Amino acid sequence: MKNNRLEFIILYVLVASTALIIATLARISALSLGADSFTAFIVFIVVLAIEGAAYLSIQVVLQGLMLPWIARFLLNIPYFRNKTQSTSPIDEITNHITEPTTLEDIRNEQLQNKVKEQEEKLNVALNYTRKTFAPYISDGQIEILCGNLRLYADKLNLEKLRSIKTSKDLSSVDISHFGWNIWNHFNVGKRIDIAHFLKRVFPDILKDVEVESIKSHLKDEELKGIIKIQKSLTEQ
Repeated sequence: MKNNRLEFIILYVLVASTALIIATLARISALSLGADSFTAFIVFIVVLAIEGAAYLSIQVVLQGLMLPWIARFLLNIPYFRNKTQSTSPIDEITNHITEPTTLEDIRNEQLQNKVKEQEEKLNVALNYTRKTFAPYISDGQIEILCGNLRLYADKLNLEKLRSIKTSKDLSSVDISHFGWNIWNHFNVGKRIDIAHFLKRVFPDILKDVEVESIKSHLKDEELKGIIKIQKSLTEQ
């Protein structure tokens, strides 16, 4: 809207400047032909009036005669006809009118953002888990482990967790470090929850370790083992 107004101002300034220049040249010509100052001034005013009338006449002719003819000509061209049919002035106005945002809309948007954030966080954890355990457990066992992670991330019943079998290369230290990384990433419960998770999912490796002991030693011996403690799973 501001650009259109500026264009009109520039156009009128150019037209007015041109009219003044022509009228001034007419006044100078009158003086050079021997007319007195008053007569030259009258010539200046008359020329300005003629220019104004000519400009208005041109506008009337263009708007009343030329533009409708040009419009009819353009409508015969398929491209412009389709453009006109696809977008009417009412449609353009409607497209610029947006429904007012309600509190319910805001709540729904926040809920959608939260779900998206949780999904992204889960995908990061699943990718980390697949990379970490791929050399030590089968594909089927990895999918079971990923299903267990979904239960943990969604705070669902840990009784539904399924145990998996891993390579003997992994130790209780490795599993504890894995548990710490997952707990620190999701931050959805207490350490005792991840300890129960590990005990149920890795019963073979942790068969001789109590849940409380797992909870207390999640982050012990950070530099030992195959699986190391990570500050963030996104910085792999």
